[in-house]
Amino acid sequence: MNAFKASSRILGAAMPVMSVAARERVHPWQFGLAVCAAVTPLPPVLASGEGLFALPLVVATTAVLAVPLFLHARRSAFERAARVVAAVLVPWSLIGAWFGMFVYLPSALLLLLASLADPRRRPTAAVAAAGAGLLLAAAVVLSC
Repeated sequence: MNAFKASSRILGAAMPVMSVAARERVHPWQFGLAVCAAVTPLPPVLASGEGLFALPLVVATTAVLAVPLFLHARRSAFERAARVVAAVLVPWSLIGAWFGMFVYLPSALLLLLASLADPRRRPTAAVAAAGAGLLLAAAVVLSC
């Protein structure tokens, strides 16, 4: 029995310690700003009465805007997706201004703010980003 205890002690010390790191989920402020980014352009588009011409463009752009919302379980993937979608959305909203896609420019800024609004990593910057995002979303919705 002593040989067994000695061998298990030796083997146990040689084996690496396994630990499971929990993935960090997206903070509710980040998720809320991403939802605002997806919903904010819809009231101006619906109030404009463009007709059915711009509807496929609006549906496709809003579907692309919703991509970060599906990645809420992993914070790093959410932040990366929000930044990539924002980088794609800026030229799309400028080029698509002829078709009424300029209303998606605030959504790009909201997605960038959503990637910064994690108070666990940057407490002061997160409060500023969340406040600026809420003010921007309210200004866009109330302006239509």
